[in-house]
Amino acid sequence: MGLFTGWNGRGLNHLEVLYQPGERALAVKFAMMLGCAVVETEQVNETGSTYMCVHPEPDDRDMVNNVLYLSEIRPAQRDLEAALNRQVASDATLASALEAYRTKARSRPHGIPHFGLRFPSFESIEPVLEALEHCDDPQMKDRISLHVVRPDNAQALTADLIQAFVYTDIIATGLFPFGQLIELQAQRAAG
Repeated sequence: MGLFTGWNGRGLNHLEVLYQPGERALAVKFAMMLGCAVVETEQVNETGSTYMCVHPEPDDRDMVNNVLYLSEIRPAQRDLEAALNRQVASDATLASALEAYRTKARSRPHGIPHFGLRFPSFESIEPVLEALEHCDDPQMKDRISLHVVRPDNAQALTADLIQAFVYTDIIATGLFPFGQLIELQAQRAAG
């Protein structure tokens, strides 16, 4: 039985998250570093590979709710991104604007499109933050950045939240040249 089984309200059902060709194992490793469980499905997508279910709550294996579907980027998006990358390489103004966007995503992430993963307590998020902060995996360490806003930080929304923004190009819900911002949000445990 899933977390939302039997619940009659609206909620976020799923996100489709993509990875680049040849980076399937890296995408799985990254999802697991975020504290998620990854489960292979038997469904084959247009790329000829199966997609995976990424469960933010490892004990909840509902395949249709509270889940990220992880699959390989499709040819239409690859072609679009290749054209965009060629344009960025030949247009200094566009390249500068893209780098400014990436810099803001890494350093002042509020206002950048993202999705969030909820952690039920400050204690539950700490092992994930520790793994991200001390990542020495040669495939990942230069492709993720972490910006943590703790309750005592001037950027903090409230004293009851830890917001950790992970910026990466390992997975994306949009275009890979823009990168993906993921907010890990922990709520102070009820006292």
